[in-house]
Amino acid sequence: MLVAAACSACSQAGAARARVSLVPLVAAKGKAWDWTSACRFGPQRGSGCEPSGPRFGDAQLAGNVWNLGAARGATGSVRMSVDPAGGLQLAGDLSDAPPCTDATCITTQANTWVRGYPSVLYGIDQCNAKTSPVPSPALQLPAKVRSIPAGLVGTTTYDAQTAQVTHDVAYDLWLNASGTKTPCRTDGTLEVMVWTDYDARSLLPDSLKVGTASIPFAVDRAANPGNGAWSVYVSNVQDRGRTVPWGGTVWLVLDQAHTVRKGTVSVDLGSALAAVGGLLENNYRWSRFADTYWLDTIAFGMEFGPGSGDPYGAGPAQFSFGLPSYCVEVRTTVAAAAC
Repeated sequence: MLVAAACSACSQAGAARARVSLVPLVAAKGKAWDWTSACRFGPQRGSGCEPSGPRFGDAQLAGNVWNLGAARGATGSVRMSVDPAGGLQLAGDLSDAPPCTDATCITTQANTWVRGYPSVLYGIDQCNAKTSPVPSPALQLPAKVRSIPAGLVGTTTYDAQTAQVTHDVAYDLWLNASGTKTPCRTDGTLEVMVWTDYDARSLLPDSLKVGTASIPFAVDRAANPGNGAWSVYVSNVQDRGRTVPWGGTVWLVLDQAHTVRKGTVSVDLGSALAAVGGLLENNYRWSRFADTYWLDTIAFGMEFGPGSGDPYGAGPAQFSFGLPSYCVEVRTTVAAAAC
């Protein structure tokens, strides 16, 4: 099956191009925050944890080590810091990275090597709306998919350095079947991950692959129509708008020949949403996706786990990830987009 991505489902003609600039974080130069198994969602603060990641303008930093468990004698943290130019630096230096086994965790259901997703978040942090920044007038979220202006493009410049780690670099889009301003993962919630880099251990099982998609992208301003370049994987999505109780996930994974470990990458996120909508309507009998779903969140970052890639294993996780720039634009193209 080839999922064709038609952007007309989210068009809004006659308005000017607009940009939401998220990184550089000029106001945060020289600052740093640490996330650990004891502080999975808000960084460490003295002997306790902050309630959430810090906010700067339209952006929020989310360490989000949601599946990182504690190990006896383990050391290290996931650190997010801001360099003199305002660029974001991520550094993982964990001597051991087992999965979370607390009663509140969903490790057994998730069955994943992922231990966390440190990222820059735009929009509403799922289940933590009160701590989220106010969206820019350039792109108000939540927004019904049908009403999102045409030419929704995310552009990032990044450099992923990996050692003992399983990883992917990805956008994380969260959608909800209502316009609520306090979304939280539930039956019908949809997560769309758009991978632009990854290693072989991170790849999803072939049993979850349902086809390919055509989504335009550009690398260092060289545009590519993306014809059939994205593999599509689906998990926990059911018939007629249903998912498992904590939501379903669709992955759009760029083929190995085009993955980017370092460079500037633009992705047509509007086309990605259109491809997902077509897939759900055609394969799972979801009804009128663009009219019934709202986009809540656009995040970009790096998922990480132990180098073994074992969902229930441990071992060290060491990596660094530089993000000098990140922006989201509307009414543009991947060839023209620039932060």
